[in-house]
Parts: sequence; C-alpha cells; structure tokens
Amino acid sequence: MTRLARVFWPIALIDAVVLVVLLVMTLQQRPVQNDGGREMGLFFFVLLPGIVLAIVMLLFHFSTSMTAKWLALVIAVVPGLYFAKSQIEGKLSDRTIEANRIGVGYFDSEPMRQMGAAVVKRDVETLMRIGPTVDVNAPGREMTLMRLAVSSSDARTSDGSELPVVRALLALGANADAAMHDACIRRDSTLLKTLLVAGGNPNLQVTPLQPLVFEALSSITPGNFRLLAEHGLDLNSKLRDDPLAVQLAIYRRWDLLAIAIELGADTNLARPDGRNVANELASQADEEKTAGREVPADLQRARAALGASHAKR
Repeated sequence: MTRLARVFWPIALIDAVVLVVLLVMTLQQRPVQNDGGREMGLFFFVLLPGIVLAIVMLLFHFSTSMTAKWLALVIAVVPGLYFAKSQIEGKLSDRTIEANRIGVGYFDSEPMRQMGAAVVKRDVETLMRIGPTVDVNAPGREMTLMRLAVSSSDARTSDGSELPVVRALLALGANADAAMHDACIRRDSTLLKTLLVAGGNPNLQVTPLQPLVFEALSSITPGNFRLLAEHGLDLNSKLRDDPLAVQLAIYRRWDLLAIAIELGADTNLARPDGRNVANELASQADEEKTAGREVPADLQRARAALGASHAKR
C-alpha cells in the first residue's frame, strides 16, 4: 500500500462512519411537520455526500493517475475538515452563549467580568466593592452593566430584582440613559421612575433624529408616558418632520394622545403631507362607523380631549 493510500483510506472510512451516524440520527428524529424537511436533510447531508464519497473511493482505487488520486484525497478530506470546523464553531458558540448568560462574556478585563457576573447574580455587595475601581459606563460587546442589569427574556415584565442593582450602579455613576428604553416599555413604572429621578433623559435621542418616545411608541404604557411628561418630555417633539401627537393618532395610541392633549401638546402641528390630529381622528372614527363598528372608547376620549383643548383657546 502506498503512503497516499495509507492516508486516503482511513480518512474515507471516517467519512463513511460519520455519514452512517448522521443517517441513523436523522432517521431517529421525528419530523415536526410533514414539510419534507427530514427528507431534504437526508438527501443533502447524507445521500448526496455518500454518493460523492463512493465516487471518490472508486476514483482512488481504479485510477492510475496520481493527479486523480490527490484530487480524491482532497475531496475526501474536505467533509472531515468541514465537520471539524462546524463542531469547533458550535463549541465556541456554546461557550459564548454561556459566558453571556452568566454576565462575563461581554467584557474583557477581569474586574469588569466580575462586575458583569455580579449584575446577573444581583450581588450588590460585590458591585459596591469592585465598582469604584472600574468605569461602570465602559461598553463591552454591545452591552453595558446598566443594560445588562435590566435585560430579560420578556422586556415588558420584571420581578423587580434588578432594582437594587440599578440603584447600586447609579450610585457608582452609571448613566441612567442606558436603561431608559427598557424602562419605558415595562408594565411597571418603578424602574423608569428610578432612572428619571437619577437624571434619565426623557427626550433621549436613541438614534439621530429619533427621540426615545417614538421608539417605544407601540409598547409604552399610559403611566410611563405620563411619567416621562412629568419629567420634561417634549410633547411637541418630532421624528424627522412628524409631530408626536400626529404619530400617536396615526398609530392609534389614542390613550397616549389623550394624555398628550391634556398636558398641552400642540395639536395644530401637521406632517409635511398635511395630516394632523383632528383630521386623522375624524377619519378613524368615520372608518369605524362605515364598517358598522362602535367607535373605540379611547378614540372617543381622544376626540373629546381635542375638542376640550380647542374650546379653551
């Protein structure tokens, strides 16, 4: 047996074993739905590579050309390398996910990694001990300690366990603005109130020309909206050239619109295309009536608030 054959045949055998294992694993899987997904997987990841491997083995065995034999070796090696690469990447991905889950994966320095872990564990004592030695606002990989403190699988709900951590980070000089978006869309107002008292900016620009209130428009509760207004929210702010009140009307946040009108928002402001609060609400009410539906209570309240504001002028 030549040296090339001693290399080729063990590699080919390993490839064959891997394909058999994949075949067995795929056949043991129950299809989630009859969409042909398992059959496609068998064809592209087992049958087709198996045919290629068989052709390569025949080529290597019967060909007298060294070029052909080297080509067969390369083709046999590639699946193994690809499999090894996918396994390594999978392990690294799992490690990254786990490191992020426990709070250490976002940061490079050991003190910041300890701070990240303490945030996740809600360990205020460790935060206060290490916090004075680090920059608590230092960004990690798309994450800060404050954002990590308020992040959760369900952005709108919380058990309140993050509040002591948030207060500790604020005491250490953390920027309250980093958690403002998460706080705005919470159903409970405690976090938002904590941040606003600590200097959180209700008119925060989350991106150029996009105030925070527009980003949270679909999720913010009336209580949180009123809280922002009480702490200085500009009720006449604009997203590019679209006034807040008009946007509230267009997106049918009539509950927020009624509050904005009550607190003095300028309802005469219009979009560049001429749409304003009055004609938008009238059009929506007519739409409901034409469809034979009752005009929603929030829409009626918004129109009543608009009428009352006009009567005062």
